[in-house]
Amino acid sequence: MHKRLNPFSWRPSTRILWVSFLLPTLIMLGYFAYRKMAPFGSSSILTVDLGQQYIDFFASYKNALTGNFSSIFFNFAKGLGGETFGDWAYYLMSPTNLLLLPFSNALLPVGILFLTVIKYGLASWSMAFALKRMRWQNNWSLVFFGLIYSMSGWFVANELNLLWLDAAILLPFIVVGLEKYLNEQSKWQYILPLTAMLVINYYMAYMVGLFMILYFIWHLSWLPFGWRERLRMLRKFVFGSLVSIGLSAVIWLPTAYTLLNSKGQYMLENLNWNFEYNPADFIGKFFLGTFNFDQMPTGLPNIFVGSLVLIAIWFFFTSNQIRWQTRLWAGIITAFLVISMMYAPLDLAWHAFQFPVWYPYRFSFVFSFWLIWIAGSIWTPNLKFDWWQLGLLLALVAGSFIYLYTRLGKLNFLTQSQLIIGISIFALMLILHILASNNNWWLWAIGILTIGEMVTSTIWTLNQFTYLTNDEYTTYIRALEKATNTFKKSNRDFYRVAQSFQRTKGDPLQGNYYGASTFSSALEHQQSSFMAAIGQPEGDNYVSYSNGTLLTDDLLGMRYLMQPTGNASEDKGTPSNMATFPRWDTNGIYTIDNSTDDVVISENANALPLIFAASPNALNLHFKTDDPLTNQNRLWATLTGYDNNDVFTSKNFDSTSVDNLNSSETITGAYFKKLDTTKPASISLTYTPQSDDPYYLTLGGELSADDVSITVNGTPLAAIPSHRHTIILPLPANVSGQPQVITLTLNKNDVWLQNVSLYASNQAAITAGAQQLQQSAITDLKFSDTQISGNIDLPANQNLLMTTIPYAEGWKIEVDGKQVDSTKIGGFFLGATITPGQHRIKLTFTPPYLKWGLIITSGTVLFTLGLLWTDTFGRRGHKKS
Repeated sequence: MHKRLNPFSWRPSTRILWVSFLLPTLIMLGYFAYRKMAPFGSSSILTVDLGQQYIDFFASYKNALTGNFSSIFFNFAKGLGGETFGDWAYYLMSPTNLLLLPFSNALLPVGILFLTVIKYGLASWSMAFALKRMRWQNNWSLVFFGLIYSMSGWFVANELNLLWLDAAILLPFIVVGLEKYLNEQSKWQYILPLTAMLVINYYMAYMVGLFMILYFIWHLSWLPFGWRERLRMLRKFVFGSLVSIGLSAVIWLPTAYTLLNSKGQYMLENLNWNFEYNPADFIGKFFLGTFNFDQMPTGLPNIFVGSLVLIAIWFFFTSNQIRWQTRLWAGIITAFLVISMMYAPLDLAWHAFQFPVWYPYRFSFVFSFWLIWIAGSIWTPNLKFDWWQLGLLLALVAGSFIYLYTRLGKLNFLTQSQLIIGISIFALMLILHILASNNNWWLWAIGILTIGEMVTSTIWTLNQFTYLTNDEYTTYIRALEKATNTFKKSNRDFYRVAQSFQRTKGDPLQGNYYGASTFSSALEHQQSSFMAAIGQPEGDNYVSYSNGTLLTDDLLGMRYLMQPTGNASEDKGTPSNMATFPRWDTNGIYTIDNSTDDVVISENANALPLIFAASPNALNLHFKTDDPLTNQNRLWATLTGYDNNDVFTSKNFDSTSVDNLNSSETITGAYFKKLDTTKPASISLTYTPQSDDPYYLTLGGELSADDVSITVNGTPLAAIPSHRHTIILPLPANVSGQPQVITLTLNKNDVWLQNVSLYASNQAAITAGAQQLQQSAITDLKFSDTQISGNIDLPANQNLLMTTIPYAEGWKIEVDGKQVDSTKIGGFFLGATITPGQHRIKLTFTPPYLKWGLIITSGTVLFTLGLLWTDTFGRRGHKKS
């Protein structure tokens, strides 16, 4: 091999950086192989959000970069359609994601595994590189500190949150870049990595920005700087930071607007002024392996950094070799970070004033970095402790051990084994430091003990997780792709697809089709509000179109319905095994269009197009809370001009019976309690349809899968999905005169049947309304996610240009070449009132403030190019002189 290409022919310090990268990479690759994760076996790396959310975004990432570029800005596969530039800014801007492009959707878990181990290596390398640049560590100690950083408690606990890991990777570069910049070296060493951080993930960049302010304050304490020197450094810090903010404006400015309509709607919710846990329990998280599944939703911060760092930190704060001002400010900042990780208002501030949903104390990676960085600045093989330092340290360790031992029964993250092993490793590490030496055996002992502790903690933590099997994932993805490949796709057509099975709410992103479900931290709040209004499961960050009606199918353009065939219903990963509420209401109404071994695809002839003419009465539409079928009546009536009768009418059950429960004269709102808590209990509701039209049952927001299990005519249904408002259960069509029995079996001792009501539908009214609206639909359609055009003829009594596009400020409507004012219909849909007659229409979407962000970024780029030219010209002039 050519000498320049052979890393082992480079100077020793370069080889050390290679080792710093390769050591954690190979360790983690070995661990994943041991766990038999694909491609090494039948398991996979998918767990929790990685398997339920992020992998779907990675699939859409591949789709966007390999053809559907407009979906970067708006994507109709995000629920009913939504702005996606903010999703990219949060989930997908890491350049390392490009490594996933060669992998098919079915093989994405393999790509994600390799991406994960590479990020472990990059984190180790970045820390080693930064410490080397600071001349604080060299040779094998760089490997030790790099491994400690990459296998710290935060990094391991969040390996599944790939989108956050870049922040930990870039932070050492940002800090060392600032140090070099303040020391009169190139400003770009600070500006470029900070800009990269702002571009890759604005959320984590916010946390990094707060930390950099604290770090800069600490830097001012290193030497007895005069006020002029401090002001000079402050100007440089502010200037460099502002340049980075300007360079990244094209990303963060439109994203900030998006956040106001999504996460920003819930700022400062549930704020209290309390400590969130017993502060002394914080000490327990310094022990190895103190993270498990129970810690994900409401745990303590993940701050494990190993014994070597803790010993060096103690030396730093107790040594007279370091300026007292430096230690004082380091102590103040450390205390502030610690309090931030337990006092609610400060915790909220670090999370951009929104309490995180799961994975609490996400900013704790800056605390881990802080400890490792300080330790790296002071640690040497010649560290010598005074006896008073050792005595006080032993007293603190003993007190911590006794306290935690007495708290073991109340700490779900710490066991007696962890406590004893952790103390034992710490004791061995301390003994080695008492015997401090430059001998090779001492360095080997320190290295082996450090690597052993970090690897043990990593394995202990990751062994707490359960992972999706690779077969379960690939079976489902291949079945979904086989079904969706039968759809006719064209930029001259638009339709949505409903389904009665679901692996995740991101199935449309995986299958590259338009549905109505999604799971996104940047979900627009009005999507959740609309889905709640029509009786679909929803939350702050997800919507799920899993139990629609014939009316909502028609309105939302659900041309196709995918249902499981029932094959292999016991096999994990099959559509039948992932079934949701069945769509019995379509029986005999939708026609079978296609089928595979796992999926039956039926077609809805009444599905409306994306754009059509409707009555301007829809502008007066308002929804009721927790009354979805009344809302659907209102929606249909206003769109059609009140020409049809109510589509849904409330019905009484023919009879009710209870088993092992108190009786009640009513069902809706009734409270039932078991008579004998040791026996099963159930409620049977019977009705007899008077026509072949389907019936629907509503279930209140307080009725959950924990309360009851449901069967219809003896057929068990999937568990009631998580929901906050009243949802709908479709019941069979084409069963006129046949008694139908709904059985609710209690899963606990009592139940409140909130909003449990029966409704009959009028299929003739639904069909008449759909056909009326279809008559004035868009023609000559040309479609992309961000641009739609075509012709439309609006009757005199239907001069409302109605779309089923979610309203967003970025949409512009042109009629005959002139922009018209858009309006929001029903608090959700995009529309416009225009004159009757034939028109050429064009709709375009641009993320709000994207142009302003581009202008600011372009201006900053020109400014920085001028600076670069000035710096270069200045250096050349200096050399000539």
